[in-house]
Amino acid sequence: MSSTPMTGTLLLADLTGYTAYLSGSEIEHAPMIAGDLLETIVGRLEPPFRLSKFEGDAAFLYVEDGRADPSLQLDAIEAAYFSFRRRLRSIDAATACDCNSCRLAPRLDLKLFVHHGQFVVSAIAGRDELAGSDVILAHRLLKGAAASTRRAGFVEFTAAAATALGVADDGAAAHLTETFDHVGTVDATVVDLDARWTTERDVRRVELDASDTLLDIAALLPAPPADCWAYLTSPKLRARWEGPISFAETSPTGRRGVGTTTECVTGRLATLEEVVDWQPYDHVAWRLRLGGSGPIDASADLEGVADGTRLSLRWARPSGADSPELVEAAAARREAIDRLIAVLGRADGREEVVA
Repeated sequence: MSSTPMTGTLLLADLTGYTAYLSGSEIEHAPMIAGDLLETIVGRLEPPFRLSKFEGDAAFLYVEDGRADPSLQLDAIEAAYFSFRRRLRSIDAATACDCNSCRLAPRLDLKLFVHHGQFVVSAIAGRDELAGSDVILAHRLLKGAAASTRRAGFVEFTAAAATALGVADDGAAAHLTETFDHVGTVDATVVDLDARWTTERDVRRVELDASDTLLDIAALLPAPPADCWAYLTSPKLRARWEGPISFAETSPTGRRGVGTTTECVTGRLATLEEVVDWQPYDHVAWRLRLGGSGPIDASADLEGVADGTRLSLRWARPSGADSPELVEAAAARREAIDRLIAVLGRADGREEVVA
């Protein structure tokens, strides 16, 4: 492996309260539950991130600049936390075991630390290892003020990471200054993921009635949900299966999500989309305007299965008779989904997810 310096995002996902959990649980059970939770977390972060290694009750991941746009990286971070909380909930609800390992598992939480900087990847004892002062800084965050004082789940972005990823200051984030020996002073932004989970878990999703649709597609996509999500939502990747078109995207917060509008600017399609529901890797809904039609609600649901991802794509039927333009647009979407399946089925197509 070349030791050429690279720049990118460094991420550590660390289980909160694991030491107390382990000391109060059965040694034959606790590591298995912790391992299950870490697999859930990493499964949502990969891709776009790459796993460098597990470090006890933590996982260290990275992604090089240019491999994934900032919005996809932020989607992965939020999806990882939400999946972790859903997994904790399922462990709590599904088990009848009264051992301490199962009983105390819901007390665990997850904290994530994100830094952006330079690093090298070198082969050491047959394994790829990341090295550099920014790698050291990312790990120092594990012992910083946020890690020491906060119990509920959060993600801490250094100023470098916040700038690189376009983390918006929505007024709810906390700002602090960390000081580390041999590193110096680091400004950081802390986002409360536990609060987001509490808000988002009960939000009613946009659901379309299957009995009255203009378009209803069920397809098996030959790739994991994270890859499929990227192709469905990233303007750069959408052009690889929707055709030689160009999209202009506007987001009120700077991050792709609810309120983001996308418009075709090539003149080939007279479309305007507004995102009205955004649940990374699972569900997205849009309000569409196609040609001269009124608004059409559309949704895509993704479910990971053994052979890839099950996609359910629907467009609600607008009021009144279907115009020839709408019928043509629906037919074009079916052909586009066939192209998406073909692209994701290629080995290089999946690599392009993060190109």
